[in-house]
Amino acid sequence: MLSPETQKPEGFDIDIAAAVAKALGVTSTHKNISFDGLVPALQAGQCDAIISGFYDKPDRRKVVDFANYAITGTALIVKADSDLKLKTLADLSGRKIAVGIGTAGEGLMQETNSILKAEGRPEIMAVALPTSAEAFQQLAANLVDGYLGSSDQAAYYNKQNPGSVKLAGPAVNQFPTGIATLPSNRELHEAFEAAIAKIKANGEYDRILKTWSFEDLALR
Repeated sequence: MLSPETQKPEGFDIDIAAAVAKALGVTSTHKNISFDGLVPALQAGQCDAIISGFYDKPDRRKVVDFANYAITGTALIVKADSDLKLKTLADLSGRKIAVGIGTAGEGLMQETNSILKAEGRPEIMAVALPTSAEAFQQLAANLVDGYLGSSDQAAYYNKQNPGSVKLAGPAVNQFPTGIATLPSNRELHEAFEAAIAKIKANGEYDRILKTWSFEDLALR
């Protein structure tokens, strides 16, 4: 996400990228690209890799390689004073929920709406947005009841805006999260895997997890 003060990228992924780059003896630079445009940008040569809470899912492995560094999941993020509780996505029937375009959450919401429609129940009113920053803006302004995003995003947002949001329930799925590269760039993929192993060994990985209170996301 972009820092509200500097408008520069910051967060857990950014710190991981910087540490991995340092282990490789280079520096990292970042482009702010909408989530659904990440793979096309990689394929077009606009970037060398993707690091953006990018789940290592079987369908994505058909087009990219992953060097994994965390375990995250899709969860419902709500304002701290919300009484909304989530056991299954069907509990969101009739609710207005923000979701990232092209994310795992959007796919889950579409699947859930198909089930709700077949049962004759109100569907989830999806507000599909290109960035998490826009989703949090909608949530803060009470324009949506919740944001179906990555579980780590709530912790990040609370670090910037203490006590403002919470999770409405446990993650509805979990996936390894990694740095994605093109299969044709096997050398870079292997370099990333070696760099991740290096920062785990030298303690930098644990330091970054602790900085963001993401110890539960650790991938060993």
